[in-house]
Amino acid sequence: MKTSACFVPLITAVLIGAVPNKQMCGDTADVTDTNPTCKGKMVPSAFEPAFLNISKYIWTGENTVPEANNPVGTRAFRKNITSACGKCATCATIVVAADDSSTVYVNGVAIGSGAGWTTGQVYFAPLNPSSNLFAIAGVNNVARAALMATINIHYSDGTHETFITDESWKTVRGAVPQGFQLPATSDSTWTFAMLQGFPQNSFWGNPALPPVLPLAQSKWIWTSANAATTAPAASNAFRKTIDDCTKVAVCATVLISADNHYKLYVNGQAVGSGDSFGRAEAYSIPKLHPTLNTLAIDAKNDEGPAGVIATIHITYRDGTNQTIVTDGSWKASQTVPNGFQETFFDDSDWVTATVVGNYGIAPWGSAVAIPPA
Repeated sequence: MKTSACFVPLITAVLIGAVPNKQMCGDTADVTDTNPTCKGKMVPSAFEPAFLNISKYIWTGENTVPEANNPVGTRAFRKNITSACGKCATCATIVVAADDSSTVYVNGVAIGSGAGWTTGQVYFAPLNPSSNLFAIAGVNNVARAALMATINIHYSDGTHETFITDESWKTVRGAVPQGFQLPATSDSTWTFAMLQGFPQNSFWGNPALPPVLPLAQSKWIWTSANAATTAPAASNAFRKTIDDCTKVAVCATVLISADNHYKLYVNGQAVGSGDSFGRAEAYSIPKLHPTLNTLAIDAKNDEGPAGVIATIHITYRDGTNQTIVTDGSWKASQTVPNGFQETFFDDSDWVTATVVGNYGIAPWGSAVAIPPA
């Protein structure tokens, strides 16, 4: 008897009971919850940038001379990527540069649009566990035309895999076919994309990478109002619960910094730590609970000023995203109780965090080093 090349044993799901002050949506689940490959513990990891300098500029080949002028108009490009056996894809970070502009689709859903090739545009998208279609509509307004993208696929086991635009992408030398971005649309009659150049030696050069996430809208928080000047040497705890039955959360990216130390947890699991307010660290959280997620921070001050600042980007199954920032809506405690990082920890008697100030205030300034996307 023939067997599949990729056999995954069935693992029994475990139902978790809720406590009264936390909302659980019993009929809400994500596609990964029913895929045996995706069962098991979520493994967070340090965020890996999707470097554009390893990718290639491509176009349709309507002009067979690289970097030459091409017809004005919109052109379609697409690539289907299949996960390796035993791997559960959850989300992707996509960085795109285009001459002149582009719209990115994943599995038929529009993820975002941008313009220009001097700086890449970053997008976050939910994925299916096994097979995903990446499609880009590239627009040429005049003269030369090119498109470049790097796709970083995040797996539930904490690993990632990088894919680039190259001659394996499919395209059409002419008008965009109807439904080109849909997985059900066949590209069997399409041609392969034509290489236009490399970032290191082409007309377009090497685009700058945007920051993985911004801190501009985030607040420095602590448990005392004058913490920008001085605060006791002590550890404080902070929590934020996102409780929403209207959407299905898939994954998250977290950017965080603290004066002086932090330990970050998501849904009770340790994610990472840091000890320098001059730089921020970024983390990939490959799998969230569909509707109820808790971010928890153990922040320690040595002496002098104290604060913690973070931006959290949540990706939902419908392709939308939500940005959470540190602000006065977080819960805070001047002690770090046992189990404070767990989702169902009772923080009802905690106070709200004190906003010390906006990103950019002294003594931290606006020069915190942020990793690229």
